Amino acid sequence: MPKIRIKSVQCTTPDEIDKDEMYLKMDGHKIWPEGERYHRVDTGDVEQVDLILDVKEGWNEIEVWDYDYVSLNDKLGVFKFKVDDTPGKYSTSMTLLERDSTASYLMFWEILDQDGKSVDD
Repeated sequence: MPKIRIKSVQCTTPDEIDKDEMYLKMDGHKIWPEGERYHRVDTGDVEQVDLILDVKEGWNEIEVWDYDYVSLNDKLGVFKFKVDDTPGKYSTSMTLLERDSTASYLMFWEILDQDGKSVDD
C-alpha cells in the first residue's frame, strides 16, 4: 500500500470573514489536527500538517471541513489526488463543494518511496 506525506495546507481564501476553523477528514474520520478540534486559518496561512498516511493506489480524497459552534460543520471541499508508485512532490487544489462559498485551499503532499522516505531524504 503506498504511503503519502501531507506536508502542508495553505488557505488561499477562507470561507468566513473572521477566519475558518479548518480540519481534515479521510474516509469519514478526522485525520488532522490531532488533539485539537481545528486550526484557525486566514488568507495566506500555511498550516504544517506533516502527516503520513497509507492510501490506496489510484484516486484518493481528503475532505476540508469548517468547524461551526452553533450549526452543523461545513464540508467546504475535497482534495482529489491520484497516487501511483512514483515517489515525488505534488500540490493539489481543493474542489469546492459548498454552494456560494469563497473558500480556496491548496494541499502540498508527496508520495514516499517503498522505504517510506521522501525524495529529499
